[in-house]
Amino acid sequence: MKLELRRRGKSQSQKDSNQDGRVTAAEMYEVQDSYVRFNQKDNVGSQMIWDAQAEAERAKLKVKQRQLMEKGRPGFEAAAWSLDSAADSLLSVMNFSKSQADTRANAWQSDVEPAPTGRPKTSPKEASQIVRKAALLLGADQVGFAELDRRWVYSHYFDQETKKDYPIKFSDEPGYEEYDQPARLEDGTRVIPKEMKYVVVMLHEWGKDIDGTDHAPSLLTEGLSTLAYARMAPALWMVAEFIRGLGYNAIPAANDTGLSIPLAVDAGLGQLGRHGLLINPKVGARCRISKIFTDLPLEPAGAVNSGITEFCNACLKCVPKCGTKAITTGERSFEPLDGSNSGGVLTWKVDATKCMTFQNRVGTTCSTCVRRCAWTKPPRKAYAIPRFFIRNFRWRWLNKTWVWLDDLAGHGKFDKKSDDFWVTTGR
Repeated sequence: MKLELRRRGKSQSQKDSNQDGRVTAAEMYEVQDSYVRFNQKDNVGSQMIWDAQAEAERAKLKVKQRQLMEKGRPGFEAAAWSLDSAADSLLSVMNFSKSQADTRANAWQSDVEPAPTGRPKTSPKEASQIVRKAALLLGADQVGFAELDRRWVYSHYFDQETKKDYPIKFSDEPGYEEYDQPARLEDGTRVIPKEMKYVVVMLHEWGKDIDGTDHAPSLLTEGLSTLAYARMAPALWMVAEFIRGLGYNAIPAANDTGLSIPLAVDAGLGQLGRHGLLINPKVGARCRISKIFTDLPLEPAGAVNSGITEFCNACLKCVPKCGTKAITTGERSFEPLDGSNSGGVLTWKVDATKCMTFQNRVGTTCSTCVRRCAWTKPPRKAYAIPRFFIRNFRWRWLNKTWVWLDDLAGHGKFDKKSDDFWVTTGR
């Protein structure tokens, strides 16, 4: 059965290969003909809002968090609480939601005035250079561009206020041809103009070093994750406004509107890891993803194979420390583990329900897998050597050697003191 699925996947992959030689995420992960667009309502984060049992289970997280603070658990000190609260306060001021589409801070339209000279006459390559420069100036850490594969757009978005899901349509679908700007209809349906064929994908790091991930699972690490969203919010909004100022439509999104990881893969920003997170060759999984859908013609990067899949096959460092065994030790599969997985794509599936249960138990959003990941490294030139070999020589025995050396160096050990995080070095 698996061989049959793989053959069908490769046949579909050939359809997803571009004439200019670009590789797509759909090709890299052998998307099946049976694949259907994912409904955001099925995301485990959305389930905590519409499902009473999941909501009650999630409420245990804050209770456990306070208990650990009162007990003086390392990583749950007042400073960690304050860091998380400070980062979250900016999101509140901006009315920025990580998962709600078209809120004030990531609205699908705005009143920005386009340049009086009209749309600039630039090639996709020149436009990409301009947008990349602007995005880096406005706060993004890395930027990539993709041609929109509609399969990665949610079939339905989830509205947190009504606790219902509503369709996302494109203007070349029957009945929606009149819309040339992003729109929300009276019945809740959202329409994306067919001309919006491009995506700007941005990465936002958890701080500028790996110190915080060394303390996972703790409130300190959760604070740095929240800080990544706090840095994302203004950057995402301003880059969308920049594109609108050029005279084009822009739909800014965090975790809403579409699947972030395959869009990031299509933008050349990394590959999917065994732990279900994007692994970027420079910063590993220590980042958050945002994206902007636009009709500004850009130069797509295409997926880049950095040898991460082969490395994850050999590594397995994230598996033993996963508190509920949510990360599989097996091969990649087309079959979902639970309702929050997409079927029809050849990936490692993470049991999101088990993952969420463990988070509630330890009083934090965990991130132990990020801590243990061999790609979570500081920006040192020495790490360029193993990454060169991982990218170009995908031998299992060599990848096993890199993992052994990583363990020998003590990476990912649970021996850090949270007090050390706050010690200032240098001036």
